[in-house]
Amino acid sequence: MFAVNSGVPAFTASDATAFAADKNFSGGSTYSKVVAINGTTDDALYQTERYGNFSYAIPVTNGDYRINLSFAELYFTQTGKRVFDVLMEGTERISNLDIYAQVGANTAYNTETLVTVSDGTLNIQFVSNVETAKVNAIKVSPTVTGPPNTP
Repeated sequence: MFAVNSGVPAFTASDATAFAADKNFSGGSTYSKVVAINGTTDDALYQTERYGNFSYAIPVTNGDYRINLSFAELYFTQTGKRVFDVLMEGTERISNLDIYAQVGANTAYNTETLVTVSDGTLNIQFVSNVETAKVNAIKVSPTVTGPPNTP
């Protein structure tokens, strides 16, 4: 599993997921705001972000993965102020995301996408449509396929 807290130091979530300090990124800037985050007990995970036009290139073994992206709108307080797309492995997987329109300000919003990697690198690209794209955390887990192992 790969987990990164975008833009800041390592963080261990309440479910014991160890999020490493931000790595494997290209471009973008960081922003943080200490504010209570609705919908989570892991406020610190959502209080920092990478924003702008940026991407991640995460080395993985070829296979199928569950990509969990964590978001919270820390800056804007109106619909339509931040709208962006997320491409995974070159395919648009999240289109015209407006976090504020989904859940309002300072509220955790999470997505889950299944992706197949065949070149040893999971590529995630954030593309700004209105203002700047952003992400608070990324978690990549292999999916389990086939029957479970039995003794």
